[in-house]
Amino acid sequence: MNLVTDPDAHIQTVKRTTPQYIKSDSLKSSSATNEYFSDYASEVASQKSDDSKASYETPPSRISTPLQVHHNPIDSEMTLPSRPGAIQPAPLNIRHSQPAGAQSTVRMLSSFDEMSPPTPGVDDTPYIRFAIEQLTRDEDVIGRGRDSTFPAPQVPLPAPLPPIEPGFDESPHAPTPSPPPTPPPQPASPRPPSRAPSQTGLQEVMIPVDLSKDLRLRLGFVPLPLRLPILGLFFLLCLLMIAALIFSLVFAGTNHALFNYDGNTTPRYFVFQYLPQLVGILLILWLFVVEAAVYRSLPYYCMGPGRRNHWVLQNMRILPANYLLPDLTFFRNGESLLGVTFLIFWMTSFTVPLLACVFQTQWITDDGPARFRWTAVRGVGWTLVALYVLLCLGLLYCVFRFRRRNSNLLWDPCSLADLICLFRRSNVGPDFEQSEISPQPNVQIPPRNLRLGFFTTSERPEVFHAVGEEYAPVKRLSFPPEKPRTVYGPNDQVDLEAQRHSYGSAFSRNIHSPFVRYRWTPWFLRDSFVLAWIVAAVLLVIAFLVVSFVNKAVQDGFRPLLPSLTDSSGFSPANFLYSFLPAFLGMVLFLAWQPIDMYYRAVQPFRNLSQPSGATARKSLLLSYPSYGPVRVVIRALINRDYKVAYIAFISILLLSIPVLAGGVFTAVFFSSDNQVRIVASLPGYIALSVLVTIYALSYLIIWPTRKRYLPHSIDTIAALLSWLYASPLLGDVALQNIGTKSELIERLTGSTITPAPLTGDGELEEKGRRSRRAVRRLAHDVGMRYAFGIFVGRDGKEHLGIDRLQRPGSREMLVVPTSR
Repeated sequence: MNLVTDPDAHIQTVKRTTPQYIKSDSLKSSSATNEYFSDYASEVASQKSDDSKASYETPPSRISTPLQVHHNPIDSEMTLPSRPGAIQPAPLNIRHSQPAGAQSTVRMLSSFDEMSPPTPGVDDTPYIRFAIEQLTRDEDVIGRGRDSTFPAPQVPLPAPLPPIEPGFDESPHAPTPSPPPTPPPQPASPRPPSRAPSQTGLQEVMIPVDLSKDLRLRLGFVPLPLRLPILGLFFLLCLLMIAALIFSLVFAGTNHALFNYDGNTTPRYFVFQYLPQLVGILLILWLFVVEAAVYRSLPYYCMGPGRRNHWVLQNMRILPANYLLPDLTFFRNGESLLGVTFLIFWMTSFTVPLLACVFQTQWITDDGPARFRWTAVRGVGWTLVALYVLLCLGLLYCVFRFRRRNSNLLWDPCSLADLICLFRRSNVGPDFEQSEISPQPNVQIPPRNLRLGFFTTSERPEVFHAVGEEYAPVKRLSFPPEKPRTVYGPNDQVDLEAQRHSYGSAFSRNIHSPFVRYRWTPWFLRDSFVLAWIVAAVLLVIAFLVVSFVNKAVQDGFRPLLPSLTDSSGFSPANFLYSFLPAFLGMVLFLAWQPIDMYYRAVQPFRNLSQPSGATARKSLLLSYPSYGPVRVVIRALINRDYKVAYIAFISILLLSIPVLAGGVFTAVFFSSDNQVRIVASLPGYIALSVLVTIYALSYLIIWPTRKRYLPHSIDTIAALLSWLYASPLLGDVALQNIGTKSELIERLTGSTITPAPLTGDGELEEKGRRSRRAVRRLAHDVGMRYAFGIFVGRDGKEHLGIDRLQRPGSREMLVVPTSR
């Protein structure tokens, strides 16, 4: 390469294979970087004979900053910055030209200060440093600095750095032996594209551990509702229901019905009109608990030894949704058999209205005196048998799908603390960069082939239990991933400085914005919908009470408007309609309340974390209301003083009686005084039903969620929850290392001290266990071990929105975004 210099300067150009510097009076700034010293230096073809002093010029920058030309040399020097303590570049290998035939001598310069300035009395070190800063600033402005992990599109990468010769020492004062002579230059040839720096060097990767017998025994946890004895007991109850139904159908068909009818307020009336649907709805409650366990466990089973799902974090729900409408997302996620199973579970809700009308009264004349007797409706009964048989098949599939050998869990993952333990050493954290403010974080997370189990890394020998991608690099948040860039043409007018800061500024504005912080709540709990539910519920309950008690319409009975005679199979159109329809409507009311109940259970930890004073671990990180049964939720919420959750869960239990009472309160009665059949209600049951419906309607007045229960986005997937944890310092807390049981996790977070269970038993891990215990003792005295949901400084040194300790030693408290109401 021929170096062209300013003609006004005193220059000598020499033949070299390393970068040269030229001291000149030109207005151009000189600059140099290590990559130019190693990649862009080339041989000079000519030498001027009338110049005796060698000076050097920086090779032209790839991206130069245009400078305003000053004709006054003094004004030109004013552009040089006067910054003390500028960073010294790497040592330079400078060769001095020799006369022809003389032996070449090589000297290594450890710093720019050792270079004698070509012009006597003038130190050109400030010029060199200024040039380096100019190069660095230009590259940073358009996002193509030397530290970029990925190259910008359509921009060729420089060749890889040459290996350091033996004996080279980067120390500024170390002796520098001469390297071997430089080989002659080779003909120019196209260079293959080089890999990014992060790909050329050795990286720490997560390596799955071959399970020994001891490690294998620690895995295989199955949530309690999905264990074989519990599902076996549920299966047995379903078989008993099937047996009772078959017995009733067979006995009623061969023995002229079952029992004599003795009125609508007797114990026998309760057995035939209320007890069947009561047993049926209790089975449905149990089924809801099983479904909740499936929802929260399935994503982790899809990371186990069986088949893998690349969208397990984004598309698989962890909160139940199979209530009023069937949840068909299992078919989309590749779990077709489980989708069929949950469709059967949803169809099981129809068993309650069918059980309400399976027993009816029949006028018997061929077996003694004519009288009414209780009989079983054959068509309805056999339909119920078919539904319960399908339910048994669904339970058998759950036993097969969620057996111990398919699980790599250590305990039931049902709280935020469990997510911290599973993902604290994961390599998927950088995928969630800035997802905490996204309205749909699931769509911006890339698919990953994740595995749950024991891992080690290529740099550290310890074994840990986590979720991660096998043989994928461990990315550190201290080096955030590159942002998308746009390549602009030479004629494009863009504000590079504004582009440099716009993305980060927008993110900073969003995490501090109350609009973003309190943006999301389920559609059925938005203000307009809640107002609609309140108006509709109040109007309907008023109409119900007026129609029921004005003119004693229910007490005296009303015309059925349908045939009331019972045929040989026990079916009566009037009895079927006034038993099935009220129970069906009651079941709709019951199922419509379940999503409200589940939302309040799931969002309560965030509500507690959103308080200015934060919350303890028991009321936030360890809280797992969605995994509790309905009675346990009420008790635990009262203990924690979460009264709204307790009330809504109590109403959910109370609503069980609406379909039970509604399905059995009406019956057809023959009045001999006017020789007609009328539909009459059992007055005690109808009064109880009226009270319950009124309470249900008025309960919509308190479901209005306050702003503390609003969130930036939904919480129904693992990715949605991890968006508020991926940068949290909680993932790096020493006190949460080497946790082997759920009880140990609870004791760690609540400040107790126990002996951690190391995974491998070596001395290094035992020492880390001792450090963990000391960290636990320190944490027990820090700000009462309180946690908050707000703005914190993450592990990458940047502000994030999410969950962390309210205050850490030596730092300020988290900023909890204030609510408007």
